[in-house]
Amino acid sequence: MLNIIEQDKNTARFAECKWTNEKVDLGALETLVKHSELFNYKTKHYYLFPKSGFTKGCIDKANEMGNVSLVEYKNMNKNSGVME
Repeated sequence: MLNIIEQDKNTARFAECKWTNEKVDLGALETLVKHSELFNYKTKHYYLFPKSGFTKGCIDKANEMGNVSLVEYKNMNKNSGVME
């Protein structure tokens, strides 16, 4: 399920939880970005919350984009839980 958090009229955060036993792949990130294109915000930040981690392709693309936070379930109760 896609969640949208409007920070202000120009900025929004788009998030999605993936509760499967498979690692979240690049396709999930690309779909999240594609869905965000339906909204007219100048600044967008993306969050993915998986049960079972991420593929290398997803991690690499998130690092390349720079506006993506990958938050693993096992780290959600720790400080930030955000992968860097």
